[in-house]
Amino acid sequence: MLPHIIPRLGLDLGTGKTVLATVGRICYNEPTVMVADAKNNRVTYTGKEAAERVGKLGTGYDIVRPVMRGAIADYAATKFYLRRVFSHGMRPPRMLRPMIVAAVPIELNSVEERALCDAGREAGAGQIYLVPCNLASYVGIAGNLNDPRGSLVVDIGAGTTNISVLASNEIIVGKTLQIGGDDLSATIHRVMEMTFGVLCGREDAVKAKIEAGVDKTNEGNMLIKRKHESGESGFKEVRIPFSSLAEFNRQAIEPILDGVVEVLEQTPPELYEDIFFRGMFLTGGTARLKGLEPYLEEKLQMKINMIENPELSVIHGLRKILAEFKEFKEFFKHHVTF
Repeated sequence: MLPHIIPRLGLDLGTGKTVLATVGRICYNEPTVMVADAKNNRVTYTGKEAAERVGKLGTGYDIVRPVMRGAIADYAATKFYLRRVFSHGMRPPRMLRPMIVAAVPIELNSVEERALCDAGREAGAGQIYLVPCNLASYVGIAGNLNDPRGSLVVDIGAGTTNISVLASNEIIVGKTLQIGGDDLSATIHRVMEMTFGVLCGREDAVKAKIEAGVDKTNEGNMLIKRKHESGESGFKEVRIPFSSLAEFNRQAIEPILDGVVEVLEQTPPELYEDIFFRGMFLTGGTARLKGLEPYLEEKLQMKINMIENPELSVIHGLRKILAEFKEFKEFFKHHVTF
């Protein structure tokens, strides 16, 4: 079988979203979630359609999240989900197993790596190459091949935060934190219920998290309608100051700040000048948190480089890796052929 006719796909299988791409285009970009009919034991919705129905279905349905903290949480569900995802990147006839280049957390262990490769194989993949997500992000940001300069990349995803110092297409120092945007959303959800006495859904909590950000001078308010406690008919409006929620967001991202400091403490001194001259590259969907850039600059005393469409930096990097496959192959973390 000639190598050049084998389909090549880049996969960013995240806790919150899954993105699939070929060299030429992004062919799938939807939430990593499914809805299953528990009675009939079958999946009824996947991706965006499933996310739109979270919290809006009866008791006969289960919400299935195949990936948690960047690793497979439900093997059977992941296999089923990947089969559907891969189909978006394949053109008929689908006789050839695609080569997959998948982005993974920096500290994914060998058991978790094997689970991903096995699920990918059973979903229809052939060769599978695993690439640290921060390396993919940096390639997407800079586009440089084998850049010897030191770079600090912080990718804040939904389930994990990956912090690394890179040089010459290698991770010199790296760390994966078990904290991400979902944890901030959960914090805001608890605060709204326990502090402000307002019951809210996940979508409201996510919206409040993003709008409040980490800027304590944010003078806006979130308006929530709720029933009168006195039992009166109708609803009353509750105003929740964004400035109050911002303080809780600040507390929630403290472990990320500590993680950046820890990685910098372990960084070879030869790379310091590059890092502090170039600044930190901030990627991942949670990078969009309002006020995060100036807050990090203040706390870390370094320039923060915000990336356009930070949630897509990994997949853009994977697309470049697919296009320049021979040049990058030696830097891949893991390779499995079936």
